[in-house]
Amino acid sequence: MSIRDEDPGWLLRPQPGRPLQLGFLLTGVRLPRASSLTLPANRKDKQAPAGIAACRQVTQPRRPRPAQPVSPHLVDPAQGVLFDARRDWSFLNAGELDQLPALTPAASALVDELDRHARACGMDNGPRNNATKTLRILLAWTGADAPVHEADARALSSRPSTAVRRVLQFLDDHGMLIPDPARQGTAVERTIQQHIQSLPEPIAGEVRQWVKVVRGDGRRAHQELPYSTVRSYLNCCYPVLAGWSQHITSLREITRDDIQAALGQHPGARAHNLLPALRSLFRALKQEKIIFRDPARGITLPVMRRLPAPIPTDLLRGLIDRAGTPIAKVTVALIAIHALGKKETTFLLLEEDLNLSRGQLAVRRPTGTHTVYLDELSRALMAGWLRERHRCWPLTRNPHLLVTRHTAVDTAGPPIAPTVLDAIFGELGLTPSQVRQDRILDEARHTADPVHLMRVFGLTAKPAMKYVQAAHPDRGPTMPR
Repeated sequence: MSIRDEDPGWLLRPQPGRPLQLGFLLTGVRLPRASSLTLPANRKDKQAPAGIAACRQVTQPRRPRPAQPVSPHLVDPAQGVLFDARRDWSFLNAGELDQLPALTPAASALVDELDRHARACGMDNGPRNNATKTLRILLAWTGADAPVHEADARALSSRPSTAVRRVLQFLDDHGMLIPDPARQGTAVERTIQQHIQSLPEPIAGEVRQWVKVVRGDGRRAHQELPYSTVRSYLNCCYPVLAGWSQHITSLREITRDDIQAALGQHPGARAHNLLPALRSLFRALKQEKIIFRDPARGITLPVMRRLPAPIPTDLLRGLIDRAGTPIAKVTVALIAIHALGKKETTFLLLEEDLNLSRGQLAVRRPTGTHTVYLDELSRALMAGWLRERHRCWPLTRNPHLLVTRHTAVDTAGPPIAPTVLDAIFGELGLTPSQVRQDRILDEARHTADPVHLMRVFGLTAKPAMKYVQAAHPDRGPTMPR
């Protein structure tokens, strides 16, 4: 092959009076011994001539960008803080990661450790890359000599493809995280505070005092309510409080007529949920002598009987077979066969509650531990789920029986969210509570003895009686023996 390097006017495109040629672009070298890769636009057949081989045009490789220096703004743990200021990461949205400052050796080691930890936990490639990228951005600017502020890390959540929560857990495990004071407490407590802060003063202060009372910090000692109950009460009465705040300045101005008008605007089940919340609120304010009279005292509502209704047969046919994944099948079996509740299903523990060899499952409830005896189908589905769980996350430390790709790699070991169960049954056109009630109701049709339901499903006397009355409305109530 000859090389033509003395013709500077030689081009890689057709020209009149010169043959079609194919050239390879090399550094300082032109090789013309071939035909053109592209045909003229006015040629109709668009077919390459016979005997001409198509080759790929070789372009010059892109020059690598020069290595970035280490950031001159690394956090020095020995330097004092004049005032707190949060970082603004918006400039990274349009930038490239290779433009970040170089990592220090300590920061690079920390990023590599996160990658190894994510691989050992069985994290998927996408979430793992997002986590290492997020930590890479943080440490490129702050370094690894001083802990990272939680607020600085959370500010990165506005950038796409980040995994802030996993990075925060990793930094916290390594003592490299400064908690954000604004996010102290559980998510339920923060929700309560957000609701209260949105109310005007002094109503917000009065509601805040109610929270202290029901949590056991009032003038009189009594059993405290869990934060989940306080949040439920506040969710029920918050729209009413927000409406009252438009024309009052204090809850001292609320009268009995105001409460009855609020209950009249929320008929049915909503009114039955609202009244206990208002009773708790005004009873606490009366106890603390913030108000002089309890306007909710003595107000009652008609008794509502909510009897369970059966599910049509066509929706129940092939319910487990229609569940697609192993976790969906075992979840449907636990609720549709053994009538477990949605919340208690998410809190089942793998080592402590499940004994697959004996076919037993311990369900922990406030009234005691209820033992579920697994049938052959349930045991087979449970074994299939355990194999799938070990295959996907062999090194997970989450103690719960049911895990997802998010909770399996979470070092805090949380249970799956109840919305996961809602999504599983939503694809089947049902809800977990509907399926559970139908299972108990079906069992009640075969017996009029509520004690049987109490033994099989671990019910207390009152709900057992409700199911018996719903299954046998023509019979009188039967008291448990």
